[in-house]
Amino acid sequence: MFVVFVTGVSGSGKSTLARHLAGWGHRTVSMDGDSRLCSWTDHIGPSATRPKEPDAAWLSAHEWRWNQHRLDEILAEAAAAGSEPLWLFGQAANAAEFADRFDVTILLEIDQLTMATRMRNASRGNDFGKVGDSLAAARDSYLAFVATWRRRGAIVVDATPKIDAVAEDVLMAVATAMLHRQRPLD
Repeated sequence: MFVVFVTGVSGSGKSTLARHLAGWGHRTVSMDGDSRLCSWTDHIGPSATRPKEPDAAWLSAHEWRWNQHRLDEILAEAAAAGSEPLWLFGQAANAAEFADRFDVTILLEIDQLTMATRMRNASRGNDFGKVGDSLAAARDSYLAFVATWRRRGAIVVDATPKIDAVAEDVLMAVATAMLHRQRPLD
């Protein structure tokens, strides 16, 4: 099974792209929507309930993290179903720990102004960026997040154009990665 992980900063369009590709018939999982997979935790690990208006102190003491066992369940279920490829969309503080589970990682990249504009959009389904100090926290983590995934070899896709163009660029990048994976080594 070929596993594609699509990540990006808040507001980069991960959920929108997941819905778009699902509409085109691809098997997609928006990881933020799985309450058994994602949760806010303190830095030691116990789950925490995010306040309605999280301040900087709360946000610096907590992280949005994935549960390793649930991620492995999702992958095993997809492998049993024979899905090829499986598209995972999300972001988590510990996502890089699981990079070995992905055949390719796509980084949806946007600039900080676009990130802030999208996060403040009233029609956005996620309130992160609109409540408390969450927008400031997203801005503060932007450079480190992008640098981490670039260093890990993520394929960078400009996520500022309209969704159809982003989807086509992502599909082309993944098709190229799958082709390279299937080539025999000389």
